[in-house]
Amino acid sequence: MPPPHYNVYECADGKWLSLGSLEPQFWAALCRLVGREDMIERQSDVSAWPAFEEHLDGFFRRKPRDEWFAELRDVELCIAPVLDLGEALGNEHQQARGMTVSVEDASLGTVQHVGVGPKFSATPASVRSTAPRPGEHTDEVLRALGRDAEQIAALREADVVGG
Repeated sequence: MPPPHYNVYECADGKWLSLGSLEPQFWAALCRLVGREDMIERQSDVSAWPAFEEHLDGFFRRKPRDEWFAELRDVELCIAPVLDLGEALGNEHQQARGMTVSVEDASLGTVQHVGVGPKFSATPASVRSTAPRPGEHTDEVLRALGRDAEQIAALREADVVGG
């Protein structure tokens, strides 16, 4: 079970917030925010965690996720909305970081894809393709492992590999 201050919480609209208030100053801010100042000195008291988690669960269910985030984004809590894929791809911050890219897929056409997180100036990375289909590279991998066409066919016949 994760600690209550390093967990995700469902909000009134069924969407989620992620909370990562590990450091003492973030923990104290969280306790004050949710009206549980009595918990400030009990951050390491594992026996108090279940009741505090229940309190946080009820607290965050009172408002929709985006309303919570708008209210708390400038409070030092280490809190963030949990985004679904569509939200993540269209997110302004992700767009500014170049984290949404278009990739061509042979069967799907142009696909929006999550970009590469680390941004290195001397060795920039890029997304060159979508994920391979199951078995798409089986022959290629087996050939790289020294198998010839006859051996690959035998593996398929024995139902050891697919593709």
